[in-house]
Amino acid sequence: MFHIRQYTLRNSIKSYQNLLQCWMHDNIEHPSAGLIIIGNEILKARVKDTNSYYACDLLYKCGVKVQKISVISDDVEEIKQEIKRFSKKYTHVITSGGIGPTHDDVTYEGLAKAFDDSLHYHSKLVEIIKDKFGVKNPTSPNYKMAYIPTKASLIFGKGDSLRYPCVTLKNVYIFPGSPLFFEKSFGILCKQLFLTNKYFAKDEIYLNAKEELFANTLTILSNKFPNVSFGSYPVSNNSYYKAFITIESDNIEETKKAKQQLCDLIGPDILVTNNNDPHINSLTKYNNFLNKCQQSFIYEETLETLMKIYHHQSEKIIIYFDGSVESQILIHFAYLANTILGVNEKLQIICLKLSPFFRNDKRLIKDIVKRYNLNIYMLESDVSDDIKKLRSVKPQLEILLVGTEGKKFCETLECQSRNDEIIGELKINNPLRKWTQEDIRIFAKFLLLPFA
Repeated sequence: MFHIRQYTLRNSIKSYQNLLQCWMHDNIEHPSAGLIIIGNEILKARVKDTNSYYACDLLYKCGVKVQKISVISDDVEEIKQEIKRFSKKYTHVITSGGIGPTHDDVTYEGLAKAFDDSLHYHSKLVEIIKDKFGVKNPTSPNYKMAYIPTKASLIFGKGDSLRYPCVTLKNVYIFPGSPLFFEKSFGILCKQLFLTNKYFAKDEIYLNAKEELFANTLTILSNKFPNVSFGSYPVSNNSYYKAFITIESDNIEETKKAKQQLCDLIGPDILVTNNNDPHINSLTKYNNFLNKCQQSFIYEETLETLMKIYHHQSEKIIIYFDGSVESQILIHFAYLANTILGVNEKLQIICLKLSPFFRNDKRLIKDIVKRYNLNIYMLESDVSDDIKKLRSVKPQLEILLVGTEGKKFCETLECQSRNDEIIGELKINNPLRKWTQEDIRIFAKFLLLPFA
C-alpha cells in the first residue's frame, strides 16, 4: 500500500515557506489603477463587458488596487476628459476598446488630446499591419490602427510575444476591446507592467446563515478594525453555506486578528469549514479529511487504484468530464495521485461540446481546468469517432477514466459500442465503481460540491 502521510509534512513545510515568501514584504500603500471601458456597444448592452473582471482579477494578484471602473461612449471629448482625470488620480490607467479600423474607434485620438499631443502613423505599426496582417492596400481602414499619439510607446511583451503591441503614453495603457484579444494581450503584459512586491492579506469564512444574522457583528468589527475591509456576499446555489465574508487588509497579522474576532463573535454554530481551493495543499487537506472520516477505506482504496493506474503511464490516460459530481471527484483523486507520484505532466480530460452541461456551465469547465491545470479536448456528438481522431494525434492514449459504469457512459453519450468496456479504442475504467451514494455525498461535502 502507498503511504500518504510521509508526503504530508513535506507538502506542509513547502506551503508554509511559500506563505512566508508571499507575506514578507513592506505593508505600504498599494499602487492604484483605474479602468476605462470604452464602447457604445457596452452601454447599449449589445456586448457584455468581461474585460474589467479579467483585468481586476490579474491586477489584484499583482498587488494593484483597482479603485474605479468607468464605462464611457465612443466620444473623443469624453475619452479625453476621462483619461486626463484618471491619469492624475491613479498610478495606472488601463483602457479597453476603441482602437479598431472603424469610424467609432477614437481612443487614440482621445488619448492624444488628453496630453496635448498630435497623431502620426507609427512606422512599426504600419509595418505590422502591412506584413503581419497582410494588408497591402495603403488606403485600407486597417491602417487607422497605426495612427497613434506621437509621444506614445509600444510594448510587445517579452520576446515580442504580441503581434500587435500595447500602446502607452505616460501612465495610460491602451488595450483592445474584443475579449479574445484583450485577454491575450493583458494576460501577457500584466505582470511585466504592473507586478509589485506587495500583496493583499485576504481570508474568508463561510456561514450557514443569512446576512441579517451577522450584519451587526460586521458593523462592530469594521469600526474596531478601520484598516480591515469586510465584504459580505449572499449565496443562493450552494447547499453547504448561505453566505461568505471576506476579510482583507495590507497586513496578514491584522487580517488574522480580525478573522479570529469575527469567528468568536459569530460562534461555531453557523460557521462552515470550507475547502474552496481543494487543490492547494491537497494532500494535507485530504489527510485531515481521512482523520475525521469514520469509514475512509473506500477513499484510500480509490487513491491507491489511481496511483497504480497513473504510475509511469500518465500520458496514456484521459478523463471524461461531464460536469457531474462524480467526474469532479475523479479529477480530484487523479490530481492527488499525480501529486504523490510527483508527475509534472498535466492531467488530460475530454468534454462533450454539445452536451447541455457544456452549453449551460462553461464557467465551471474553465474553473476546473484552471484549478487543476488540465489539458482539455472538446468532443463533438460522435464521441467514438472523435476519440479515434484524438488518438491519431495522441496515439499513446489507451485508458479512458469515467465516473459512471461503461454501459451507462455509452448510453449517456448516445454512442454505439460493441463492447461496453471499450469506446473509440480506449479501455474504459471507472475507479468509483464501488462507491455508494453516501460515499459520494461525504466526499462532495469535503469538496463543497453541490449534491442533491
